Amino acid sequence: MNFSHLKTRWIVIVSVISCLLLIPVLVNAQAIKTSVADIVSNPDKYDGKMVSVEGIAGSVKEKVSKKGNAYTTFKISNESNFLSVFSFGKLSINDGDSVRVMGKYQQTKQVGRYTFHNEIDASGGSVEKIK
Repeated sequence: MNFSHLKTRWIVIVSVISCLLLIPVLVNAQAIKTSVADIVSNPDKYDGKMVSVEGIAGSVKEKVSKKGNAYTTFKISNESNFLSVFSFGKLSINDGDSVRVMGKYQQTKQVGRYTFHNEIDASGGSVEKIK
C-alpha cells in the first residue's frame, strides 16, 4: 500500500466519523423545544413534528415485541400533564428520573391493530437522563 492510498483511506474514515457525529446535532436543531403542558394544550400545533421536552419519567416498561425487538415505553410528566414515549431498545432510565426526550410527536398513531394517542416516538431522536 502506498502513502497516497493510506491518506485517501484516512480522509474517508475521518469524513464518515464526522458525519456520524453531526447527525444528533442536526436532528436536535430541527426539534421544537417546548413543554409537555404546551403539547397537551396545543396538540395540533405539534402533530407530526420533532419536539424536545423535559420532565419526569414514570411507568417505565422494557418489553420485547413478538418479532424479538426490544423497546421501552414510559410516561413523561411535568406537573399535571403527561405524554407517552416510545423508543426502540432498552433505555437507562428509571421511574422518577428527570429526562429530556426528543422525538416525533403524534396525536394518534396506528400500528397494526393498535392505536396510540399523544405519543412521542423517540426512536429517531433521543432519551437522556438529566440532572
